[in-house]
Amino acid sequence: MKTVIALMLTIAVLIFPQDIFADECLEGDCENGSGKGFTEEGKLYDGEWLDGEPHGQGRLFIAKGKVLEGRWQHGNLIAEKGNKKVLQRK
Repeated sequence: MKTVIALMLTIAVLIFPQDIFADECLEGDCENGSGKGFTEEGKLYDGEWLDGEPHGQGRLFIAKGKVLEGRWQHGNLIAEKGNKKVLQRK
């Protein structure tokens, strides 16, 4: 069931304009806790949040079914799951 919901949300992100979903929390605590919601850029994020940004373990669903999963710090992916290399993303 969770897979179906995640798939439907991912499809919705790709079909609808990003500004419709920006900063919307779908479940849980997307301010300071664990939850599923949309980032300021309109991308679906499922994981830990701090001050309304992805922070901690989580997954970011990006275009064409790709998922970035790993450890986040203030909205930036710093360590991708399964990869010991630290990423420098801006």
